[in-house]
Amino acid sequence: MNEEDLELIENQEPEANTEQTAPAAEHTVTETVPDGSADLGVDEKAVEDLYVDKDTDEVFPEDAADLSDTIVSGRGRTLVATQMTPHTIQIDASGDTREMPGEKAGEEQPDERQEEAPEKINDSSGQDVDPEIEAIKNKIRERKREKIRKARRRRIRFWLGVALVFAVIDAFAFSISGFFTVDSIEVRGNNRYTAEEIINIAHAVPGHNLLYNPGKQEIISFLEQNPYIKSAEVTRKLPSTLVITVNERVQACAFKYDDDFLIMDDEGILLKKTRTEPKITMVKGMIVSKIKLGETVGTENQKLFSNTLKLIRAMNAADMYFVSVDMSTYDTDFQVRAYIYDNLVVRGEYESLMAFLENGRLHKIVEKLFEDDVKRGTIILGNDGTASFEPGI
Repeated sequence: MNEEDLELIENQEPEANTEQTAPAAEHTVTETVPDGSADLGVDEKAVEDLYVDKDTDEVFPEDAADLSDTIVSGRGRTLVATQMTPHTIQIDASGDTREMPGEKAGEEQPDERQEEAPEKINDSSGQDVDPEIEAIKNKIRERKREKIRKARRRRIRFWLGVALVFAVIDAFAFSISGFFTVDSIEVRGNNRYTAEEIINIAHAVPGHNLLYNPGKQEIISFLEQNPYIKSAEVTRKLPSTLVITVNERVQACAFKYDDDFLIMDDEGILLKKTRTEPKITMVKGMIVSKIKLGETVGTENQKLFSNTLKLIRAMNAADMYFVSVDMSTYDTDFQVRAYIYDNLVVRGEYESLMAFLENGRLHKIVEKLFEDDVKRGTIILGNDGTASFEPGI
């Protein structure tokens, strides 16, 4: 702004009512001027004649050569002109002027905008609450709740422990009561002996506590001392029944031993020594060296004894029955004679006889002879798998 413009503004008389758009009583125009400049009187009319950029709100006088920046701000339509000057003159709408502290060139103006305050939230009463403080309060409340939960769990565990102790005591007292006293004994798996005989052999008696003192080991020990009992098991059947299950040995063959007969199972265990000839397969050609009830019979030829027991097991598996088996010629020609009847015999090598038993062919041959009512003769088994029959022995 040049001197002519300043004089023009000074000579203009202020109008009585210059406020047109803003309700404020006083409109202030602030302009920065060089040192030594006279006081200036500017009315609102002069301000309105200035050029205002609608896009940026910047205000420029017609001659803006002396001004570096002009801004309109606020409802009082204040004009700020900034130059490299040391002081500022303030002119109001009435023409009065006031000198204001100047701004040095190049001095940065403090940012009047307040720093952004942290976002606040409303509590239940509608008041603003600092989020950080609220987060700390939430943590404190959560810790209190966790302490309460831990205390509750400890109380629950304590009372559960107390209840468990009383339950154990009650259960023990009930278990030793007469409710579990053995008043009946049941026997299973017995064939040779009756249930009463098994109970007597086991020395089993009622009156014991079924849970704590059924006498299981004693019963098993007594039973397994009997050669005919291979194994025994004792179980409980609530509330008051003792169950004895036995696995008996079965008589399979017998040897002649002096004037006695040695009765064995198919594993060679000596079951009984008797003077009465048993009605089971008699084995001939064995020389006995050792006998003891409940143990394997000892012979001078253990291989021959083992093969004889295999033959007895194969005979039972094939559903055949030999009244006697003669192994006396086995050591010389491996021949075996198996008597179906006293006058009906099967003859052949040991391996051939085993093969005919295992494949079932001997059983079919014997059935055919029985159908033809043939009960006398010799069935000859060949090494090549063939068989023939001779009427005579």
